[in-house]
Amino acid sequence: MEKINEKIYSILEKIALEMGAKDIDFKAERPKDSSHGDFASNIALVLANKSHVVKSERYPSIGKTVMDYANEIAGKVNDEVFDKVEAVSPGFINFYLSKKYLQTQISEIIVKGDTYGTSNLGKDKKASVEFVSANPTGPLHIGNARGGPLGDTIANVLSKAGYNVTREYLHNDVGGQVIRLGESIYYELHPDQKSPTYEAQYKGEYIKDLAKAVEEVLQDKDMDLETERFMDEAGRVAVEMMLAEILKDCKDMGISYDKIRKESDLRHEVSKVLPKIKASLKDQDGALWFAPNDEFLKDRETVVKKSDENYTYFASDIAYHNEKMASNDLVVDILGSNHSGHVPRILAVIKALGYDTNNFRCVLYQYVRLKRNGEVVKMGKRFGTFITAKEVIDEVGKDAFRFFFLMSNTNTHMDFDLELAKKQSSENPVFYVQYAYTRIASIFAKSTLKNPEGGDLTLLKESEELVLARKLLEFPYLVEEVAQNLEVNAFINYTMELSTLFHKFYEAHQVISKDSKLTQARLALLKATQITLKNTLDLLGVSAPEKM
Repeated sequence: MEKINEKIYSILEKIALEMGAKDIDFKAERPKDSSHGDFASNIALVLANKSHVVKSERYPSIGKTVMDYANEIAGKVNDEVFDKVEAVSPGFINFYLSKKYLQTQISEIIVKGDTYGTSNLGKDKKASVEFVSANPTGPLHIGNARGGPLGDTIANVLSKAGYNVTREYLHNDVGGQVIRLGESIYYELHPDQKSPTYEAQYKGEYIKDLAKAVEEVLQDKDMDLETERFMDEAGRVAVEMMLAEILKDCKDMGISYDKIRKESDLRHEVSKVLPKIKASLKDQDGALWFAPNDEFLKDRETVVKKSDENYTYFASDIAYHNEKMASNDLVVDILGSNHSGHVPRILAVIKALGYDTNNFRCVLYQYVRLKRNGEVVKMGKRFGTFITAKEVIDEVGKDAFRFFFLMSNTNTHMDFDLELAKKQSSENPVFYVQYAYTRIASIFAKSTLKNPEGGDLTLLKESEELVLARKLLEFPYLVEEVAQNLEVNAFINYTMELSTLFHKFYEAHQVISKDSKLTQARLALLKATQITLKNTLDLLGVSAPEKM
């Protein structure tokens, strides 16, 4: 399928060359406001800079305004792909796709099927997306769970854009939190041995269940351990149990990982990696510090190895990002907003390791509030009252779980309305979108024409038909845009807009009628809509049901 933005760029570049301008940096892209056309360019604004245009008798540059350039260039564009090309203040050129072009592209979408929207943006490139990587000391709670659908959808989009994507999970299976988990388990099993001042780090019903499971494992292994060794072993066994539970929750979200990386293994790699950043390390107070003093970490230092010779979590992160950056063209970390202070450190490490920081992206997501009947459902992991991802998935289902988590921009806090997510009505956005797909499927179930290709698409002239076709053509461009800006909530907006346009078309026009040619044309439009809607839902990890 021809890329119109590239076609426009080529046309305008040729016109600019005729006007005496070489190697100019201008854009031809989809405007944010659809009233400004299907595509727009700023070339006239660029050419208005007189240094770009060579003065000649044919095209004297002196005295021309931006709108002079815009009108002149717009008048030179002559291609049947466009119905209208107009210059608008302060100097943009807007392009409107022709009715004929919209009609012909419907059959192109049908031919492409589930490959529609695929891009070569990331061809022959590798990408790593690490997400969830939850605290290993307890079940996956609803706050961390937001990173699941987010990371998985980003991975889906990058795959659609041509990247070879690896989904990664970092298992933090060592450190103080593991030790404290072992302590909590030990004293749960031996409450009579607690001192009056001891307060368990981890509490709640899950600790009681976890302690029993850990005790059974250690008994099966015939491990009669002294207190301290029991705590160590209990912590180690417990975090592996929690990892299995977290990965099961992720599977219930529709997520599967290609690689599980353990921090305990990474720590063996640290000593091999540190020589690469030797110039950014310093010894102080018996500890080893990362102190690059660059634009990312001015006058900020971080401990890599403590005075007791133990490596920190940050040391493992150095080894992990060295591994990921060496193996991929793009590395994406999905983290909660409480890790925002960690991002400059990682950027500084990547730079110190000799990699291009432009090949690293970190997406930070804000907190989640659960609401039921308008009231906030309070959470507090430390006190054993947190809400798990499993509880919410069990209540609302995978599709609503993913869809709702992807609705908001990651930079905003979100309220997850449990009651709305369960509603079987158009008020529920995921139901509204899935119903559009199901409605199309039901139309095809009633039709004797199962393959609508080859019809006379010039019969599609109604405004509702053309505006729907126009929306379908946005999908491939949206894939590339999101693959670059990673703002996947744009696909939620797209499914809603596409579903609305379909419903408006359906309510205004009869699809199956006595006019067999018009029926075939309209069924082709619906097939293209069904394909595009399903491809979008596939990226979101949401099902497209034939029946509801």
